[in-house]
Amino acid sequence: MKKDYRLNTIETHTAGEPTRILISGINLYPLFGRSVAEQRDMFAEKFDHIRELLMREPRGHDDMFGAVPVKPEDDEADIGVIFMHTTGYLDMCGHGTIGVVTALLERGILPEKKEIKIETPAGIVETVPVIKENKVEKVRMKNVDSSFLGKETVELDLADIKSDIEVNLAYSGNLVGLVDVEETGLSVGRQELETLKKIGIELRKKLNEKRNFENPFSGKKIEVSLIEFCEERKGVDKNLVVFADGSIDRSPCGTGTCAKMTYLYHEGKLDVNEEYRYRSILDTEFDGKILKAEEKEEITVITPEISGSAYIIGRSTFVLDPKDPLSGFSLYK
Repeated sequence: MKKDYRLNTIETHTAGEPTRILISGINLYPLFGRSVAEQRDMFAEKFDHIRELLMREPRGHDDMFGAVPVKPEDDEADIGVIFMHTTGYLDMCGHGTIGVVTALLERGILPEKKEIKIETPAGIVETVPVIKENKVEKVRMKNVDSSFLGKETVELDLADIKSDIEVNLAYSGNLVGLVDVEETGLSVGRQELETLKKIGIELRKKLNEKRNFENPFSGKKIEVSLIEFCEERKGVDKNLVVFADGSIDRSPCGTGTCAKMTYLYHEGKLDVNEEYRYRSILDTEFDGKILKAEEKEEITVITPEISGSAYIIGRSTFVLDPKDPLSGFSLYK
């Protein structure tokens, strides 16, 4: 029998990308005492129906994104966060981190501090909120260590494109495949959304079939989570990021921006402490820079930082009538 849920959320957007933050409605106590990565896995086992309820229709949509604040295991962390989307979970999310910090500070759930540390499944992320008149104007986020993992060539045979596509791979909390959009013969823009979505899904599938990837720092098995189409433009580069089963990031993507800076450093196109601006398909922006780059055990370790602004757009209470036959669905997946 279905349970009669009442789930309370704070709704935010960061540079246009939503984050639905679950603040109450289920008992998360059984998860505590473990790392956030372990809590995420347990949440997926015990509460995945909650993810579907909040992310998918009729309460969400195919491009929805969410976060679940939890108790951190690491004593240095102020809070832990699980990131989720319509078809699963991510180890790290930059826009979601900015949204969570903004919402929890403005609602008084987190005490105001100069620096707030967050335990994510990818590791500890350090944030610095800029607060004026009880409003969080922006959040600076120092991401987990990042590294360039090399290149792969993928043969595509789709109705829209038949070509060999070069993909640059960078780990920045998630494994990101970066593609120069010129390789597809297209451009980053709303008119190309559906075609780039199809290409992104196929590229990720073929990359994960072609190669077994490992986290460069932990050695754990990982998969390509995001495909990022990049377009070099005079003044400000632009991107379009495909994740989940075809979701499009409305923001410039936090981990995607970190991955792009990691790649640019590898190519000698971005220096430490050099400012980098990145623009989304909505023309919203994240500012970034590389704080540090050092060699460790034959790996170039990059410490990237981004900054951006999030806004609370609502508070919601979602319910599930036990007699309702539809708890969460998609027309396309």
